[in-house]
Amino acid sequence: MTSRLYKSIVLVSFLILIVVQARLIYNTYTLRDRDFNLKEKTLLNDEYGRSIPADKVYPGGGKIIDSILSRNMPNLRAAYLKDKKTFDQLAMRVSDTLFNVLRMKSNMDSVFKSIVIRNSLDTNMRYLLTFQSIEINFDNRIGDIFIFDSKKAFFKEKNKANYGAIIDGELANPTPQNRVTNLSVSDKLKYDYRVTFSLFADHPYRMLRVAYQMLPTFSLVAICILITVGINYYTYINWMRQKKEAEIKSDFLNSIKHEFNTPITTILVASKSLDDDVVLNDRPRVKALVHIVERQARRLESHINQMLELSVLKKKANLVETDLNYSVMVLINDYKVKLSPSDRITFDPYSAEILVRIDSFVFTTMLNNMFDNAFKYNHSAHKHVEVFIDEQQGNYVLHVADNGTGIEDDVKEKIFDKFFRSNQDSTIPGLGLGLYYVKECLDIHGWRMDVKTKIGEGTEFMVYI
Repeated sequence: MTSRLYKSIVLVSFLILIVVQARLIYNTYTLRDRDFNLKEKTLLNDEYGRSIPADKVYPGGGKIIDSILSRNMPNLRAAYLKDKKTFDQLAMRVSDTLFNVLRMKSNMDSVFKSIVIRNSLDTNMRYLLTFQSIEINFDNRIGDIFIFDSKKAFFKEKNKANYGAIIDGELANPTPQNRVTNLSVSDKLKYDYRVTFSLFADHPYRMLRVAYQMLPTFSLVAICILITVGINYYTYINWMRQKKEAEIKSDFLNSIKHEFNTPITTILVASKSLDDDVVLNDRPRVKALVHIVERQARRLESHINQMLELSVLKKKANLVETDLNYSVMVLINDYKVKLSPSDRITFDPYSAEILVRIDSFVFTTMLNNMFDNAFKYNHSAHKHVEVFIDEQQGNYVLHVADNGTGIEDDVKEKIFDKFFRSNQDSTIPGLGLGLYYVKECLDIHGWRMDVKTKIGEGTEFMVYI
């Protein structure tokens, strides 16, 4: 439950981070997009204004607009005063005529190219010239009347863009960000009128160019997210490791409680029995109880010594040049004394003397723990441990092979962990420290170990010296 809650909190935090970073990127992109090529837009605005100092839309455009509007103004006024529907239809025809003539006679391509070349701008730039509205004032009491308004629903001009009727240009996506200028020009013929038009200009692939300018921002965001993910992952791994260690220690305490309580309880019961006069008069029974007390006392001694060995192993090693064959043989001869008649341990020494630097106490602790495990986790009727030394690729290899239960693959990598005991070990007394000591001994000598195992057939430990 705690692990699931932790994962949920981390996930929610990560999603919040992503949302915040996405918002940051969006705001940054909006600002970059708004200010993209601001100098070029200012330059184009100035140059375009100088190209039509007393004109409209493009050089010569003013005459076209004046010509068409001047001959249609009387009809437009009469239609407006007579019938609104008739006026709308006439206004649409006049607008269509005006835009068609403006498109046909447009010289904006040459004007724009001239501006680009003259100011050494990017020749790939595209422009769009659009018309937004035409207003006429027949009478100041009536006010301005639209004969064309790109925002009105009735406008059905087929070349309508997002910002008006297209007069000239190839820019595909006119936006407020790439609008160079928006001009409203008033003039007077028979009646006052005003026209509004816009010039848009932009580079191809504007979005990619803006995104390229934002590469440092993207990099910082990516680094920030990676660092955050890394910290969360590292924290989670540490938390899981600490949780696992806490569980292992808890299991160890439960195990050690049982391992210590059992002999203590047995000794107390035996001691109480020995206090009974009837028992004291029964010599065979007294002898049996004494043996029980001795066995349990030795069991306690074994557990205490095993726990004390850990602190001893942490001390600086005292390495002395020793014959490996002789050291192993002495240990095995001593170990044979405590074996039952049905169990056996054999040793096949290397054919020549092997001089290696060994800490006698540490080496003895290592082998004794390996032998203890080999016999302890062995349910065979006749337990057999085979020890031999050979040479492989320039290294001497000490083999300890048994015919025990074997080790499951899923716990093979954990057997050297402190306090670790597999589920199949629960019925066998122990503290989960044996192979941990072995690993410590290997590290002290600078050796390494491989393990070969097969369930039901046994395990072979190979120490590379």
